[in-house]
Amino acid sequence: MTTRRLSDWIRLDLEEVNTILAQLDDGQAEALLAAILGARRVFVLGLGRSGLLLRMFAMRLMQIGLTAHIVGDATTPAIAPGDLLIVLSGSGRTATVLMLVRKAKDFGAQVAAITSSPATPLAELADLPIIIPAGSVKSDVTTPTQLPLANALEQAMAIYLDCLGAMLAARCKQDNVAMMARHANLE
Repeated sequence: MTTRRLSDWIRLDLEEVNTILAQLDDGQAEALLAAILGARRVFVLGLGRSGLLLRMFAMRLMQIGLTAHIVGDATTPAIAPGDLLIVLSGSGRTATVLMLVRKAKDFGAQVAAITSSPATPLAELADLPIIIPAGSVKSDVTTPTQLPLANALEQAMAIYLDCLGAMLAARCKQDNVAMMARHANLE
């Protein structure tokens, strides 16, 4: 067995991520943008690495000038009608996430779910399912990837969220000067 060099891993990684990104649906992205812009407040929910990606996205929403909260933080207010919950789960089967989605819907919030397949329980629960079509080793260990666990899927989701943030900034007419005024300054 030969040992791969860093450049080999990078090429492999980019190939897998680009294969996923090439399959994204512009219509779903537009629907998510409309839901975000139409919401009174945006809440984000994800566990593990998915949660970290959504924390970055919530930060970007705040920098754009939108109201965003991270589910589970001590200062997160009650969710209510008119609010949007954005959920990220590659497997779409995480029990805690599914329970909290049901709860948010009971409180009248709209739910947008970013997941890997329309056949997941999460996609079926969502008002707005967003599909990032890729397998996840966490839900199917036979998923063809040479990267650990769900790396390529998670990286594709990160790029997706970063690009949504850029689209929102442009639509809200927020440039870097305006966003830096909202950037954290207690650093």
